[in-house]
Amino acid sequence: MFDGEYDPSLAPQRFAPGYIVLSYFVSFLGSLSTLELLQRRTSLRGLYNWYLLLGSSVTMGGVAIWSMHFIGNRSIVLYPKSDRTENLQLAYSSTFTALSFFVPILVLFLAYLLIGTNEDVSYLRLGFGGTFAGLSICGMHYLGQSGIENYRSYYAASYVIGSIFIAVSSTIVALVIFFILRKNFTNNWYKRAFCAVLLSGGVSGMHWCASIGTRYQLRGGSELNRDTRRNATVVITIVLSVFVCVLLIAFAAVTSRARKMESIRAQKVVLASATFDHDGRLMVLPDGTLPIKEVTDSFQEKSFEETLGKSHPVFHWIYQTTRNWKSLSGLIEGMRQHLRHYNINRRSADFVEDYSFVFREMFCIAAQDLADGTHRSLDDLGVLYDEIITTGVSVSNMIPGKNSDYTDVEAGHGKGKILFLIKKVTKAEAANLTETGYRFTDTNNVIDIISRSTQVPKETLIPHLNSMKTYNSMKRMLQPGVHVGCFAVRANVNGGFEILVRSDHLDSLPTVQLPMSVLEARHINFLRENEGVGVGRLIYDMDTPGGGSPSLQALNDPPFVVSLKAALKSLISDIRDPFFADSVLLPQPIAVPCQITPENDSGIAIIIVFKTLMPVHARAVNESPKMDFVPFRFFSLQQRCFPYSPDHDVQTRNTHREFSGKAAAVATQKPLHTPSKKGLRDALRPFSGSGHRFLAPGSSRPSTSSEKKLVTGDLSPSTSLNPFTTGGIMVSQSVSVEHAEVKSDMEMQFMGPSSAITVKDNDQEMPTWADILFKGLVSTSPGQY
Repeated sequence: MFDGEYDPSLAPQRFAPGYIVLSYFVSFLGSLSTLELLQRRTSLRGLYNWYLLLGSSVTMGGVAIWSMHFIGNRSIVLYPKSDRTENLQLAYSSTFTALSFFVPILVLFLAYLLIGTNEDVSYLRLGFGGTFAGLSICGMHYLGQSGIENYRSYYAASYVIGSIFIAVSSTIVALVIFFILRKNFTNNWYKRAFCAVLLSGGVSGMHWCASIGTRYQLRGGSELNRDTRRNATVVITIVLSVFVCVLLIAFAAVTSRARKMESIRAQKVVLASATFDHDGRLMVLPDGTLPIKEVTDSFQEKSFEETLGKSHPVFHWIYQTTRNWKSLSGLIEGMRQHLRHYNINRRSADFVEDYSFVFREMFCIAAQDLADGTHRSLDDLGVLYDEIITTGVSVSNMIPGKNSDYTDVEAGHGKGKILFLIKKVTKAEAANLTETGYRFTDTNNVIDIISRSTQVPKETLIPHLNSMKTYNSMKRMLQPGVHVGCFAVRANVNGGFEILVRSDHLDSLPTVQLPMSVLEARHINFLRENEGVGVGRLIYDMDTPGGGSPSLQALNDPPFVVSLKAALKSLISDIRDPFFADSVLLPQPIAVPCQITPENDSGIAIIIVFKTLMPVHARAVNESPKMDFVPFRFFSLQQRCFPYSPDHDVQTRNTHREFSGKAAAVATQKPLHTPSKKGLRDALRPFSGSGHRFLAPGSSRPSTSSEKKLVTGDLSPSTSLNPFTTGGIMVSQSVSVEHAEVKSDMEMQFMGPSSAITVKDNDQEMPTWADILFKGLVSTSPGQY
């Protein structure tokens, strides 16, 4: 199409295949590194995300496009049969060459900024952003062509249009596929590589389509020897290509190390953050994994009956502490010093006098590190989930059931455990977290990744993650008003007692709410007159024509009778066990914490209680999906952990008394080691370090604790565990009395044990309403209990 149209004639040309292949490979490297950087972006704000945006613009514009262009142009051989071929090749203006480098980077920066990072893929924004990105490829090509000094370029219009279409369409398709995969966290490395093939194919396709439609005419009087400038361009492209190669190798190394750490971490005790936004989306790292910190290498119990779980005193302490983080104020650094001191100064002793003390310190330090890694304060980290999930267990080894702790003996022994801290954040808090490199997504998008990284079957994780979305919500507490509940306790074959609770609210009795806000005096009298009457007998009386028992006739309140009978039948249906029919009525209702509403700012709900001591073989937990059993001691602890509980102050003083002494003991000794400050690499790594390890030779002395192998190492027993020998804070007595203003005649009635009035002597927590009911139940029930 160009023959005979120009004078002097256009230069004959051919293409060197080696440079064609090399140019595509360079474009592929630049495209792949661009996608690796883009997938790590989590927000439009924050320096972390701006660095990634700039880096992706440079790798795409400077390597995938600019470097590809000039390497591709090296394949163009003009006057191939001339004896002066080497001096007749394309030479470029330094100004235009530099301009063609920065212009596509700027355009791509704006294009990627327009596309955004939202989890919901906006096809409109992807369309506009992909169009600008594709046009930047064309713009760079023809801007670079304008910098040719010794030749005049001529373009065929059809090839120009074709090159634009190739660049824009391939870029849009590649970015749409990439962001859809990114949204669903299914962008595995081979899928990103496929997207990079499409993206680099668009760049190369555009370039060669345009090159085939371009012919060159030698300018008169042009200097012929331009090897120096041509080689300078090649040097720059080589440097940029090496840079992206190093970048991709670094990505691969980090990913490989993360995979290795996942398998190791699955055999340890770790602490994970399960943070949800207002829409119930889960916060994860850019690769879809949870923020996790290692607590210790293992928690090896003395026997299977003393496993770390809801019955263990250490778990109780952790559970209460996470609901009162202020109790650790000023103690974390002392804990670090204590662990660092005994980790370095190995002693001849081969046991620790109190292993639970050490484990609790390691938990607190792991929690602080997790807070630091997620750029939050300890108070904002959340509360402990009331289940401990076993990690490193295959699906075939899991025994189906409600509790994930139950695995077969061989599979469960020696495996790791994962504890979750649950937090629901506001929109503003979620935005701040995305600025620092975290993403919020639907749990279904990352369940496979989390399952693989923690080595926990999906069938186990899914119900737990769904429960965590609403965990610790005020809506989980009882509604204000009057309820009918069942206080059912049974003996555990492994020791202690268990209490029947709702499976979706393990801190609540099985209850049904009545359509009334308060109990009147006649209702109180009715309850007192029916003290000790069983559920079955009471329902029979209420069904008897003519009013039933004298107490019912004296009550003369048909709406109350109807609602009470409906509530009892509802409980029978939910519990699905005949034992409930033998439950007997308590004469006084109890007051328990509930939601605080504008209509009820006292935070107290009333429960009419039917109590019973269940037989060990009661089948309610097996046949009723709505019921479960928890250790009674744990249930009692939960009743102290409601918001603004007066027991928080008691726990704070006791914690400071116990832990401040150890810190003081370490501080009074001459330090043998000065820890080095964290370098820049450690400061930029959100989850550095591998936890706390205490390594020491095997012990020849018998263990006296179920936590003998909680940590291994030589924490000197010579230092007394009594903190008052070395320092600490002591509060000998504290009395706290809270008095609520009387608002109605109802509040003048005796309502049984109430959490509104507490008296504490010597910082001892007073019995909860559950403790008082339990004591009365066991003491009045026949048999060995």
